Amino acid sequence: MHIARHSFGNISGDKIPIQMLQKLYRHSSITTTVNYQANFMHKETDDALEKVDF
Repeated sequence: MHIARHSFGNISGDKIPIQMLQKLYRHSSITTTVNYQANFMHKETDDALEKVDF
């Protein structure tokens, strides 16, 4: 279950609104969801890397 939860967090990344993730994770506090999901949000990094030409 733990691996599945982390896999979902990684896949959802920045794609699902945080309020929906709170419901899906069944967190009572949005702060818990924000802190948990922060580990999986890579949009800024991904955008920066896309600007680099290799």
